[in-house]
Amino acid sequence: MKALLIIDVQNDFLPPNGTLAVPHGDEIVHPILELIHDEKQDWHRVVMTRDWHPKNHISFAKRHNQEPYSKITYKSPKPGDKTTQEGVLWPVHCIQNTRGSQLADPLLKETYKNHYKIVDKGFLSDREYYSAFHDIWNFHKTELHEYLQKHHITEVYIVGLALDYCVKETAISAAKLGYKTTILKDYTKPVNSDDESMMKLKEEFNSYNIKLD
Repeated sequence: MKALLIIDVQNDFLPPNGTLAVPHGDEIVHPILELIHDEKQDWHRVVMTRDWHPKNHISFAKRHNQEPYSKITYKSPKPGDKTTQEGVLWPVHCIQNTRGSQLADPLLKETYKNHYKIVDKGFLSDREYYSAFHDIWNFHKTELHEYLQKHHITEVYIVGLALDYCVKETAISAAKLGYKTTILKDYTKPVNSDDESMMKLKEEFNSYNIKLD
């Protein structure tokens, strides 16, 4: 059984007005809509994910009195754990129940008409998330893996935003969990599209046996 995972196609990630807009991100909305309804694909499940942040989320530069895109060293949220990770601070985005956090209008309308699953991530204020499966520490798990297992999914096709952040990390998580994983490159957009960045990205996908189709 196969599932289509649509990652974070939310207003704050879309030009021209998104607070953290991915270049050309708006160009994939209608192609994704067509992909959903492509009968040849025979999707067993369609899942749409959302960044769903509280106002004081740890990834917001404003919380740290820093400029957006500043570097930060995150400390593990687990008591007694001294692990750290390097990260980036972002403009405020995808605040729960705001216009910016909502799915792009054409996709949102689909959720009203059909029984598509919405999975939220990033709703714990003390940790960053990129993967739709878990936080960056792999401590807190979203409901995505349990949902896919419940519906006997073995193969996932991943689209959405952004290719080099949440799409990438979701794909890596899926591959590690044993799903046959494919990213449909024509239905996603990266933040960094220069040749060097794309080459590194492809090498990383190859190392996890992720197909970039």
